[in-house]
Amino acid sequence: MSENTGIAKRLEKFPAFDGFRGIGVVVVVFTHCPQVLDSSAYNAIWYVNQLSRVGYIALDIFFVMSGFFITRLLLRERAKTGRISFKDFYMRRALRIFPVYYLTVLACYFIFRLGPADTLSLLTYTFNFYHPLHAAPNPLEHTWSLSVEEQFYFFWPLLILMVAPAWLNVVTGRVIPLLAVASGLLMALLLINHEPREAGDVVYMSLFTRMLSLSLGGWLALREFENRPLRGWRCAALVVAALMILVIDRKGRDLGIITSQPIYWTLALVAYSMVSVSFVATLVFDRGIVRRVMTAILSLSLFRGLGSLSYAMYVFHLPVLFYLGLNDAATHGTKVPILQVAIAFGITLGLSILSYYLLENPMAKLKQNFSGTRPVEPVSTKGANVTQGGRLAGFARAAFFSPEDRTRPADEPPQQTTVWPGVRRSQAK
Repeated sequence: MSENTGIAKRLEKFPAFDGFRGIGVVVVVFTHCPQVLDSSAYNAIWYVNQLSRVGYIALDIFFVMSGFFITRLLLRERAKTGRISFKDFYMRRALRIFPVYYLTVLACYFIFRLGPADTLSLLTYTFNFYHPLHAAPNPLEHTWSLSVEEQFYFFWPLLILMVAPAWLNVVTGRVIPLLAVASGLLMALLLINHEPREAGDVVYMSLFTRMLSLSLGGWLALREFENRPLRGWRCAALVVAALMILVIDRKGRDLGIITSQPIYWTLALVAYSMVSVSFVATLVFDRGIVRRVMTAILSLSLFRGLGSLSYAMYVFHLPVLFYLGLNDAATHGTKVPILQVAIAFGITLGLSILSYYLLENPMAKLKQNFSGTRPVEPVSTKGANVTQGGRLAGFARAAFFSPEDRTRPADEPPQQTTVWPGVRRSQAK
């Protein structure tokens, strides 16, 4: 495979991931729904879902996917332009995330009369640190994961820009994942005398532990960018090893061998990340029947349609359940009529459709103004490396441009220089 072919492949679209978003959000919504009075089939599926932790794994896959796609865009921009536009990156994220989120926070503030501390943590995307230690029922308690995402967005572009290409594999695939596991074990030690469930939630919702999956998603993007696929027996081995860890973890807790909730959740997150990496790698790299079958199923228009609504559905579903009295704190584990659950899902879906057409689509059009892949300006040989892009852009040009680019006259045509090992600027489409 030529370098040009490899770069073109790296820019391919993955419709199957849109389908997974649709299935994944339905699984998460279903996880938060109560059991019902009049459907044994529903209750059987509900019980299997809770026992197998499918909702937890689906959420972790979302983290790996997020790390993969965000890093993919950043690597492409860095290779194409020699820099990363932080303004464009954060504007794209803000236009995608903020409107639906802050509108929901505002509505919940008035409908549910949220307290000042809860509201402040929600507004500042620090809810994942606040909520575990203040575990009162909250209609937005599921948004801890959005706090993790926003904190990840805050520093990840800088890391991708600052770390030398030769070291990114080590940093994203080894250093950060190991630090994430170590942070879980450290929190287990620090919270040894704390209330067990709260201590477990601190580990489960922490940015530091969740960087395990987010960073490994970035590592997969780097492997794709450098045409080093991860597939075959390696993906299968990850799933088998993950299942073994989950069984040992669950049995260890049931038998009283693992008594620390933080340790239990640290091991569980390691297993979830292994399954998630295998899943994403299979859809990205595999060339066999497994990927073809998965892609055919996940690319169905129904699933992809739900995928386009997935963000709003995720944000809206728990406030709807709270408003209808179908959350755990309201039902206390009792069963409810299935019609109530159907109404809750219908309201969530309807609100999500309205959000998609009235809010998200207009914001998506504005995002096009911040594509983040504009060509870099010529760098003058006179003066410092600070140009129109500011000091950080000047640093990026100095760090990632070849000596020929930095010394040639401004009116001389650019040379075919390498901006990434094995990738020339003209090939980074």
